[in-house]
Amino acid sequence: NVIWAMVPFWYSIYCAFSANVFYDLSYIQLYNVIFTVAPVIILGCLDKPFNYKTAMTYVAVYSDGIHNRYFPWWRYFMYVIDGIYQSVVIFFTFYLFTYTSDVQNTNGRTWGRSDLSTGPTVAVVIAASLCVGFNSWQWNWLMGVALAFSIVVCILYIVISSAVRYYSLEGVSTSVMSTLVFWFGVGISVVVALLPRYTVRSWQKMNRPRDLDIVREIKVLHRPWYGQVFVEPESPVEVLAKGTSKHNRTHPPKSKSK
Repeated sequence: NVIWAMVPFWYSIYCAFSANVFYDLSYIQLYNVIFTVAPVIILGCLDKPFNYKTAMTYVAVYSDGIHNRYFPWWRYFMYVIDGIYQSVVIFFTFYLFTYTSDVQNTNGRTWGRSDLSTGPTVAVVIAASLCVGFNSWQWNWLMGVALAFSIVVCILYIVISSAVRYYSLEGVSTSVMSTLVFWFGVGISVVVALLPRYTVRSWQKMNRPRDLDIVREIKVLHRPWYGQVFVEPESPVEVLAKGTSKHNRTHPPKSKSK
């Protein structure tokens, strides 16, 4: 929502804050209701780092939640800053491609307000949906369908509504989406907008992994973790007596299973 709300703010600078509407009203009504709702539902209802059995085996992962490492106060402001950055990239990419150049659409006219707002709308929907994907633990088929649904529905709506006569978006699809500038602008703006988030997330997982990241690597790559001791269900667990050296301790038998 920060990305969606800040794009018209940058547009207002060039129209003297005259309350000129940047997005088409239908875009505003459908953004949260249709365009970006599916990935959020899948994330909130089905996403989890691993199954219940793994969570009960590696109980140390609960310490992150106890110490509030995933929802500190500064994380909210980092999301706001990231949203502002993405809005700057998306808006000014299309602004530089259209208003400051002689780019024309297929009917021979330069891009108008409806044409200009269509590009950032598609780019924001793609960027916001992929951000949800970056924040999810599982990229299963449901998340893939949800991400594809958000992007495809947005594009289909523009194509269908542009074919309706006397509608506010009439002719937008044929005049904008048939140009190379539109698709090049969408692609480059989304990549540049998401690059910092992807870079930071990759650096964190490779250099400063959390307990959840380590356990997930163990499960996905089937690597043994020698810090975890597995005991047969029927085997007695020897308790270390007080004052006994840990070097003299007899370890319980390990499980034969991996």
